Amino acid sequence: MPFDAAGNYTGHSYLIRLMLQGSVDRVMGWVLDFGDVKDRFKPIYRQLDHNPLDKLSGIHAADAGSVAEWVHGELKPLVPELSRIDLMETPHQGVSLTFRGDMQWPLL
Repeated sequence: MPFDAAGNYTGHSYLIRLMLQGSVDRVMGWVLDFGDVKDRFKPIYRQLDHNPLDKLSGIHAADAGSVAEWVHGELKPLVPELSRIDLMETPHQGVSLTFRGDMQWPLL
């Protein structure tokens, strides 16, 4: 629920890391340009930033794992090289989702 006992709206900050896997461009030395990843992620970020997550279609629970799964569903079609998402609630607590083909394994 996005409100505390006093009726104040509560929010949360997350740190998200996106890992890519694929063939490295021999000239540039990376799988995909960071600017391209950032541009593709921007519309997803806008949906998450300063918005109640419980109002986003497709997030089925109010936890980091559900948010990470939602990000994967939104971003994977735009960045097929996406191989892992780390979504951290604190520096030492969060979730990592690793993807191989159509399978995913949550790591806590």
